[in-house]
Amino acid sequence: MEKPTTENDQMLTRSQKVIALIQKFDTKLKGNLKAGEMITADSAVWNMEASLNYNYAIPDSSAASFLVKRSFYTIGVDANHMVSMDDVTTVYGQMDDTLNIQYNQITNPVKHVAFSDVTMDSVVGATGYLSVATGFGLDLPRNYVPFAEDDDWIWGTLGEEDGEPPAGKCDGTEYGVSDGSDELQWRLNNPMPVPVEQIYGYTDIVTEYATGMEYTDSNGNPRLYIDYTGTINACIENNDLTYYLGQSDDIIYTYQDQGGERPTGKDFIKVEITDEVIVDYENSTYLHFYKIRYGIPYYVPPPD
Repeated sequence: MEKPTTENDQMLTRSQKVIALIQKFDTKLKGNLKAGEMITADSAVWNMEASLNYNYAIPDSSAASFLVKRSFYTIGVDANHMVSMDDVTTVYGQMDDTLNIQYNQITNPVKHVAFSDVTMDSVVGATGYLSVATGFGLDLPRNYVPFAEDDDWIWGTLGEEDGEPPAGKCDGTEYGVSDGSDELQWRLNNPMPVPVEQIYGYTDIVTEYATGMEYTDSNGNPRLYIDYTGTINACIENNDLTYYLGQSDDIIYTYQDQGGERPTGKDFIKVEITDEVIVDYENSTYLHFYKIRYGIPYYVPPPD
């Protein structure tokens, strides 16, 4: 009697195929037989992203904080949406160099690459415009703990991704250490550990977006932080942070056809929460802007 195929068997088979494809692409990059070869632009993006993640990312490692750096590239695209392997090799080398430069520029002694998300943003004429968003985990991870009674934090910090010190707690302490969105982000990126297979990496990474403007409850109240009153140093008290944490978790892990952001067939990787302001002629609106990345994992079973 033939043994039935399990979900783990299917995942392992896919993982073996993915690793073989990545290794084939890496071999081709280093070889001398690619002159004149053309591949689809979609295939180029898939392979460059998969190779960067395979060679650098440690996707299942936890960290105390999270940083995303971006870079931009161009590549020739013909009328049939094909690109040359010579150009792919050149652009991939630029991506590889940039990732290493970005990594070395980070001064934290404890750091790792969490993911690289390669996207073809647009094609104009014969030029394709690519971007890479690389997530870095920083510092040793903290145990995931609920918000305590004294966890009352300023909502966020405009310009933090450009070096502005985090605004700290509502009582004036922890300035330069953290803020409300940072406290939500590290908890969401470090869920309670559960026994899982060892993740090698992710392919087919996508980014979904969420704010309190799109997500409201049955009474019209925002499920993610948003302040229409224009209070730049607004305080989020611990009970509200607990509420936003639970709502964020639900939105991240719920599939799109059930009202969340998770695409069918993909797993959550990391979330980046940036602090944004919308200015109009009457008021300023401050909000948390969620950039949630998902992908298809590949892995090997843990050793016996």
